[in-house]
Formats: sequence, C-alpha cells, structure tokens
Amino acid sequence: MIRNLQIKFIIITMLSTIIISGSVFGIIIAENYRTIDGQTDAILRLISKNEGKIPEYKETSDEDSNYITKETQFSTRFFTVEINESGKIVNTNLKNIAMVTYEDVESIIEKIEDNSGYYNNFKYKVIQKDDNKLIIFLDCTMQLRSLEHTIHRSIIFIVSVWIVILFIVSLTSKKILKPIIENIEKQKQFITNASHELKTPLAVITADIDVLEMAVGEENEWLQSIKSQTNRLNTLIKSLLNLAKVEEGKTKIEASDFSITDVINEQIKDFKSLLQDKTIEFDYSKNIMINADINMIKQVIVILIDNAIKYTPEYGTIKIDVKEQGKKTKIEICNTCEDSKNININRVFDRFYRDDKSRNKEKEGYGIGLSIAKSIVEIHKGKLNAYINDENMVCFKILL
Repeated sequence: MIRNLQIKFIIITMLSTIIISGSVFGIIIAENYRTIDGQTDAILRLISKNEGKIPEYKETSDEDSNYITKETQFSTRFFTVEINESGKIVNTNLKNIAMVTYEDVESIIEKIEDNSGYYNNFKYKVIQKDDNKLIIFLDCTMQLRSLEHTIHRSIIFIVSVWIVILFIVSLTSKKILKPIIENIEKQKQFITNASHELKTPLAVITADIDVLEMAVGEENEWLQSIKSQTNRLNTLIKSLLNLAKVEEGKTKIEASDFSITDVINEQIKDFKSLLQDKTIEFDYSKNIMINADINMIKQVIVILIDNAIKYTPEYGTIKIDVKEQGKKTKIEICNTCEDSKNININRVFDRFYRDDKSRNKEKEGYGIGLSIAKSIVEIHKGKLNAYINDENMVCFKILL
C-alpha cells in the first residue's frame, strides 16, 4: 500500500511537471513560429507592393516596414515567376536566389495550388497582375532551420529536466510522504492491537453466554440478542485482522496451478442455498488454469459472489464470465442493481464504505470484504476494478 502511494505520488508529480513544461514549450514554439510567419508575410507583402522587388528602406508609418532594415534588400533571398491565364511561364526573376534554376521553376509551379503557403523551405504568395499572376517565393531556410534547432535543443533540455525531477522525486518521495506513511502505519497498528485486545473479552462474554444458556435456557430472547451481536463483533475483528495482515504483506503466497473455472463452480454450488429467487449465469468456453494461491483466490471469489448476492434485488441476475485475455485471465462478476446510478463506484473498495441505501439489517457486512479482495489481487500483481456496464449492472473485473 505504501509502495503504491509512493508510485502514485511520483506519477502525479511527473504528470503535472510534463503538462506544465510541455504547455510552456508548446506556447514558446507556437509564438516563435507565429513571429517567423508574420515576418515572412510582411516581406512578401512589401515585395508584392513593389512589383516583385525588395523596396529600399524608408522610415514610414506602414506596419510592414517594421520588418525590414537597410540590409533587408541585400540579405533577403527570393525569386518571382509570372504566369499567364493558361499557366504558362511568361517571366522569371532569379537574380536574388542561387539554389533555384530555370529548370526547377516549371516543376515548382506545377505543385502550387493555393494562393499562399509553403513549398519546401519557401513561402509563396500569388498576386493578380492584370491578366497574369505573379508568384513570389521567399526563402525561409535559415528561419525554419533556426526554429528546428530551437525545438530540438528545447526537447533535449526538457527531457533532461524531467529525468532530473524524476530522480529527485523518487529519492525524496518517501521523506515527503513520511507523515502520511506514519499515520497509515499507526492506523494499521491500532487496528491490529485493538482487534487482539477485543478478542479476550469477547471470548469471556461468549463463555458466559454459554453458562447463562444452561441456567435460563437457549430460548431466552436477551441472551440470543447478546450472542448475535457478539458473533458480529467476532466476524468484524477477524475481517480487520485479515485485512491488516494482507496489507502489511505478512500473508505468504503459496502459488500453484489450478482451474479457476472449477473453483468458481464449487463456490456457486456453496451459495445456491442463499440465491432464493436470484439466478447465477456462469459463462466460460473452456477450463482455464491460473497460477496463484488457491485459498486466497477462493476468498476473493467468495467475497465477490457474496457481495453480488447481497445487492442483487429479487428475481435479479448475477453473471460470471471467465476468459483468457492475452497472457492474463479475466474474471468478471456482474449483478443487477436497483439504483446503480447512485452508487459511488470509485469508493466501493474503501474500508467501511457501504452505499447509504444499503445500511440496513437485511444486508449484513461492514464494507471490509471488497478491501480484502482488492489487497489479495494486488499482492498477486493483478488488478481488481469496479464499473457500471451498459446494462446498468455493477461489475467487478479481476485481471490475473
């Protein structure tokens, strides 16, 4: 349990770090790209206004002029192509570019479909010029390469930071969680000590009841009430001790190969007398073997079937399904429920949790059984989850 708490703390910390740093990284890259795109658009507009040439630098109120300097007309690499209505090239200007030849122009023009966009490392813009079209291609190689390098360096830096944070969090998680861990340990110790301390007076009370029954008779109403409540306390104490033992890892697993389908069939037969007007449907295609502690798994099956019978309404159905799922075995136990929408499915494994509507004398139990079942499955390195299926049935799924 403590180990699981540490793992959850590390996962939550790392997810928070990744989400925050990833979001900041995304915003920075998006802003850089937006800036580059804005600069190239401004230069393309200036070239289009100047009939395919970079204008000389002038201090004006034009917003686009903010993107050029006295050196822009010498440092900007671009070329222009003029085509007629039929798409034939009528004029080209390659004076300001070295990487493109006249032979390249035709193949490039054929691939231009929109009025603006990117072609390889060129950003282009199509301008209507009388009956012809002027296409301006601006070389963005250096800007895009700079952005690419920024992305690569940032990714390396962020991943390095994540690794360092993971290392620090892993080392300090136990110290950070120390107060919580100590509190959990104290709770476990209290439950164990209190349970052991209660066993002796309850044994004395039980013995005294037996003596009184011989004196006043077994039919005495008050003695039967005391005896019933004493038995309930004994059952509760045994459940608490069992839960503490399982969670502390003191229970040793004696694994062996056995048929899980045979175990379930055996438990169904034992519960037949409690079914009354309820029905159990057990579906399996073949005999399935698993490797686990047979006594512990029997206890899990008993807890889940008993829970299903308790909360299945009159004429309700309990469905049990066992099948292989990859290298694991899936065991699913579902039962019909009168008001499944009001069940807090996320709390069913909490100790002493019971749905408010079930807090009555007709349904016995203390809300510990499912906690024991989950702990047993987890020490087998398996998973036990609860959910409401499409038929509004409450389902418990074991993956071993």
